[in-house]
This record gives sequence, structure tokens and C-alpha cells, in this order.
Amino acid sequence: MNNLETLFIPEEIKNIELAGKLVVIIDVLRASSTIVAALANGCRGFIPILSPNQAKKKAQQFEKDMVLLGGEREGIKIEGFDLGNSPREYKREAVKDRIVIFSTTNGVKTLEMVKGAYGIIIGSFLNLQAVCNYCTNYKGDVLIICAGKEGNFSLEDTACAGMLIDSLKNAFSDTCQESDANLTAQLLYEKFGNNILEILRKSQR
Repeated sequence: MNNLETLFIPEEIKNIELAGKLVVIIDVLRASSTIVAALANGCRGFIPILSPNQAKKKAQQFEKDMVLLGGEREGIKIEGFDLGNSPREYKREAVKDRIVIFSTTNGVKTLEMVKGAYGIIIGSFLNLQAVCNYCTNYKGDVLIICAGKEGNFSLEDTACAGMLIDSLKNAFSDTCQESDANLTAQLLYEKFGNNILEILRKSQR
């Protein structure tokens, strides 16, 4: 890893050159956590789609028993979809060996905005160590993007970013670039420590 940047809201992406960057998307509540949980439970993969109607059309390309529709709008399960956007819904018996076509308010929109990046990975509290290891082995620049909530700052996304930054700084103490955004995220994480439940309680979601 050469350089580390953090964005608190997706709208800041328009000022960033994505080519050559490894992007980490963080949407703790709940797209990132849901994707990680589903993959851990044997899901074959996720296809992010911006609109519910497009998602339904995409699902028609697969055999019915191979695909699930998952997602939300403003935190509520989309009408006609199989699953919402809670990690608890994506149990092994529901998702094993199936493809999830996924549409959400914040996370999927952010994924769509970074298609020009070298690589895109999903970050959450659930897989933070794996994300850290992956970033550590990458030889280029890493960009952390908090999906936020409808374009606004998100406490839990930023704290998760801070936890990742803290881990990366431990691995790259001599080369990890200091910036106001990185420091802000790290200080927020340090305020809560590893008390993830308290972070979620303080969140406005």
C-alpha cells in the first residue's frame, strides 16, 4: 500500500481519480455487513443493481431456484423481494449456492460510483481483519469510502473506517500518510474503542 485516503460521503468521489486505486466501500448498516454475512454463509455471489425494477429484470435471466432478490429502500424491504437488508436474513439455509441480486439505498449507489477503480472490496466490522490483510498486500493506493446515509455523514461507517485505518497504520507505521480525514476517522474509532455495540447505539439509524 502506497497512499491511504478516506472519504466520509460518496459525493466526494467526483474529485478523485479512481484509476489504479483499491477502493474499500463501508456501509455498516447495512449493505456491507449483509454482503459479508451472506458470502460467509455460502452465497455464490452478489449482483448490485441500482433500481428494484432493474433487479427484477436481471433475476429473470436465472433459474428461479438459483437467485434471490434482496434489498431495501429507506430501511424497508422492497415489495416483491425475497429478502431485506439485514444480515440475520441471509442465513445459510436461505442463501447457500444462490446468487443475490441486491439493491439498496446507499451501498449499491456507492458501488456504482467507483466502477473505474482498480479493485473494489466490501468492508465492515465483520471482515475488518481480512480487508486489512488485503489492503496490506496491495502495492498501490487505497481509498476508503463511507457510504453514509442518503448523502450524509455516518457515525458507524466512519468509526469502521477508523478501525481499518488504525490497523493499517500499525502495519505501515513509516509510510501511511497522515491526513485530516484519516485522523478524524481514527480518533472517532479510538473514542469508542472496540465497543461496536455502543457505536451502533449512538448512530441515528
